[in-house]
Amino acid sequence: MTVQTPPEPGHYPSAPSWAPPEPAPAPPAATPLYGGTVPAYDSPDNKHGQLLVRFPGEVHAGHRPEAPSWRPVVAWTFVLSVLGVISVLRRASQARGYGRSRRPYWIAFVATLVAGAAFWTGAVATVAMPLYRYHVESGITGQLQSAVASDARVKKEFGAVSGVECTPETDRDAEGLRTYLCTFQMSNGKTNGLYVDADINGNWQEKR
Repeated sequence: MTVQTPPEPGHYPSAPSWAPPEPAPAPPAATPLYGGTVPAYDSPDNKHGQLLVRFPGEVHAGHRPEAPSWRPVVAWTFVLSVLGVISVLRRASQARGYGRSRRPYWIAFVATLVAGAAFWTGAVATVAMPLYRYHVESGITGQLQSAVASDARVKKEFGAVSGVECTPETDRDAEGLRTYLCTFQMSNGKTNGLYVDADINGNWQEKR
């Protein structure tokens, strides 16, 4: 036979006598010293142990080696054009290994590539093409002088000729003809001149 213990004065149970006992209440949570809640140790919100500066990332990067200079990228790209990307890849790889940004090398490469393309295009248009035309026209002029000196029409009109020098007087027209002044050095020491129209093959006729 079970003997029931009478309740303490002022305390009356709300559960029947056969119910299991209630669990003990949890202890109250500890209140932080300065208020607020402290995140877990491995939480990204836990700033414990970090540098108390405005930009801690810059302080951490201070011990890293300096990144390679981007200036050689400009030089190689200006000279080699697209092949300058070889220098970009090599230096960007070194900068990445040092924990530095790779962006300056690509910016230098693209900017120099655009500027170099404009420069070389202008150089070809203003220097290379005129030099090429001059070289071609010089060859045509020499061919014309040989043709005029050996032509029977010149011997018939001027007699024996010891030398011929032809000078362009106009630009070449749409039909490919150009006017020349051909000066003949005669065997008697005198000179004579003749205006001729000639094509790029040295074929000529007296200008009317």
